This record gives sequence, structure tokens and C-alpha cells, in this order.
Amino acid sequence: MNVNKPFSIRLRNLFLTISLLSVVLLGGCEFQLDFRELVSQIVEQIVPPPAVTETPSVTSPTVESTDVVAVTPTALPLSGAVELVIWVPPQFDPQLDTPESVLFKQRIAEFEASHEDIFVTVRVKAVSGATGLLESLTITSAAASQAMPTLVALPRADLETAVSRNLIIPFDMYSSEIDNQDWYDYAQRLTVIGGSSYGLPFAGDAMVMVYRPSIVGEPPDTWNDLIRRGEAISLPAADPQSLLTFALYLSSGGDLESIQRLPPLDLKILTQLYQLYADGAQAGVFPLWLTEMQKDSEAWTAYNELRSNWVITRLTRHLSDPSDDSNITHLPEINDTPTTLADGWVWCLTDPRVQVHELSVELAEFLVEPDYLTEWTPLAGALPVRPSTLIGFEEQTLRTTLGQIALSAHIRPNNEIVNVIGLVMQDQFVQVLSGKTTAPFAAQAIIDRIGNP
Repeated sequence: MNVNKPFSIRLRNLFLTISLLSVVLLGGCEFQLDFRELVSQIVEQIVPPPAVTETPSVTSPTVESTDVVAVTPTALPLSGAVELVIWVPPQFDPQLDTPESVLFKQRIAEFEASHEDIFVTVRVKAVSGATGLLESLTITSAAASQAMPTLVALPRADLETAVSRNLIIPFDMYSSEIDNQDWYDYAQRLTVIGGSSYGLPFAGDAMVMVYRPSIVGEPPDTWNDLIRRGEAISLPAADPQSLLTFALYLSSGGDLESIQRLPPLDLKILTQLYQLYADGAQAGVFPLWLTEMQKDSEAWTAYNELRSNWVITRLTRHLSDPSDDSNITHLPEINDTPTTLADGWVWCLTDPRVQVHELSVELAEFLVEPDYLTEWTPLAGALPVRPSTLIGFEEQTLRTTLGQIALSAHIRPNNEIVNVIGLVMQDQFVQVLSGKTTAPFAAQAIIDRIGNP
């Protein structure tokens, strides 16, 4: 058998084809294909490529794509320059021309100077809204997790939501700093959800009473004393979160902690509390115009407009812009139990890069060291989170008051309690001040509407 015959036939066909194409082209025919491309296609069809002899090779094992297995990220060693990104709200912007911002900026520079090839970038996000801290975290985590910040400053309410959305990493996996004795109880509780700690607190806030001593004299110790004086007090009665009512409920001996979703409420305590509101309204202490105020800022404006000489407001509002004619004190007591509600800001770990977690935690710890917070907290006008930092406040009277407030502070109830029970409490508060219902009916209405467990 002549093994070269098939090849000679294919070669002859190739020559014939090329000759035919030449004739056609010389005849002026136009083709859409390039001549060389056409020839190449024909050659490939006529003359197959030479056979390739495969040689065995050693390959790495592959994972079958039929079974998706969750893989735990492995911490890779750091090499080269590393950027740590921090997200903060506008009041903590290190570029502001304020003493506390300058100090914050210097603190970051100190950390960079002590760590070669480590750079810290601070980005400012709105407190809330579509471009706020929480929503930005949510969107970034879903769309571009590699762009997540290293640390983010979150208030308690947003921290709870971030944990429920798996946006932040338990801090106690890397640090036991929150177990240090040099923390106020409220500050420690700000970070804890479900038995795990999710960060380190650095700034506190609380509900307080601001008053004009030159006009009203010494502040009242109790709410009954305040009502007996018969002078109007400014407060956001229409606040849908009802933080004042929650504070007074705790001060009356009520309990807002429960293994159930919503805690059972005490009818007797609620009745006594709303009777206090009714008595205050009758005495002119809780004027009708309070029912139009939903925000702390509105109550503060009324105080500055001299519509009242007392106001229930946030501590940071007064400390950030203190008035020479005003002092602060804790909320008036019920049953000799000083109680207030506190909130605060926490450094939370959000970086998905496992290899930088220890470095990120080190940065957070550096930003809450007592020596630094002793200097920074008074400048920032915040409630101390560490007892040792009280010495940063030079005025002895203020230092004593802040210490009392920090010791009597409870963290705000969880989001579900505030959103569900708070709205019902607010509605009945307004009804009582408006004279549309009585204390017993208001208390029972609250119990009925939440379906007391």
C-alpha cells in the first residue's frame, strides 16, 4: 500500500484551489474575506496539523466543582505597605480644625511612626441615611468586600444591626482588653451582644438635665420635687423612642431585660409613671407644647429660647458647647435610684483580611489607651468610658457629676424594644399631656398593645 497517496491527492487539490482563486481574483471579483485568511482556512482543512505526542505531567490536585465547600481564610504573611482604613462620623473627622481632631490626627501619626510600612487612612461617612456608616457597610460588604474598612466607629443601635447582618467580627477573638477593670459598666455593655464583645468603646453619651442655677437655684433631687416647683421643663415628649420614659421606668424599679423578645412590663410601675406625667402636666411642668417635640435638638432650642430653665438633653450637646449660665446634673430620681440611659461609640472590626486582624485590633487598642483618652475625652465633650480618664476634666464639680452619671448609666434598650414598646409609650405620653386619657388607662393601653408576654 502506498501511504503517500492520500497526501499527494490533498496536495494536488490544494494547488488546484489556489489556481482557481488566482483566476477569480485576476477577474476582479471581490471577497469579504482576506485572501490569506481564506487560504489558511483551506490549508487547515486539507492538511491537518501534525499529531502531538502528549507527555505525562505532574499537576496539582483540583477541587471538584460539583461540591461547594466553605473555606476558612488563611492568614497570609504581610509584605510591603499595608493600608488600614478607618470610617468615622463627621464629628470625629481628624481634618477638622478642633483640638480633639488635631489630637486624633496626631495619635494616628504616632501609630504609623511605630509601624514601618503601615498607613492609616480615615474616611468620613454620614451618621445615618443611604450614605451613612451602617448602610455603607452593608452595601460594601455585598458588592465589594475587599473595600471594607479596617475599623469603623458605630453607635450601639447600629452595632446591633451590624451584628445581625454579619458585618462585624467578634472582637474578643483577638483581644481581652474589654475585660480590663478600667471600664465603666455601661461602656463594657455597649460592646456586648449575645455574650460576645464586638469592639472597644471610646466615647460615651447620656441623658442629663441642664439648668440655669442663677434662676432656679439648686437642682431638684427627685421628679416630685421638680413638679412641686411648678416650672416648665423642656423635653421631647413626642420622641418615638421614648428614651426618657424607659429611663424613668428603670429608675422606678422596672426591668427591661428578658430572655423573651419583649420584656413583660409592670402595670403598677407604668401607672405610677404616667400619673407623674399627668401631675406634671397639671402643674405646668409638662406644658402642651412639649407634645410637638420629637427630637432632642428641638428641646435644646426651646431651652436656649428661654421657654424653660430646665431641659432634658444629651450630655455631649452641653459639653460640646457649654453655656456660662448653665450647669448639668443627673436626671431627677424616682425611688432614690439615680438612673439614666447611655449610648456611645465603639471601634468595631470589619476588615475581611484575616492577616491584618491582629494589627487592626492593635490600632483599636492604641486608640482607647487611658493616657490618650484622658486628654481626648474632655476635648471631645464626651462621657468617659474609663474611670481613670475622669482626671482629664479639670473642674472638680464637673468631674464628680460625670462620675455619678457614668456609674448610674444603663445602656439604651435593644432596638426591638425601642422600636416596638417605645412607640406605644410615646403615644400614651402625648395622650396624657393632652388630657385625652388618664394614667391608669394609659398604662393598661401599653400592656394591651404590646401583648404583655
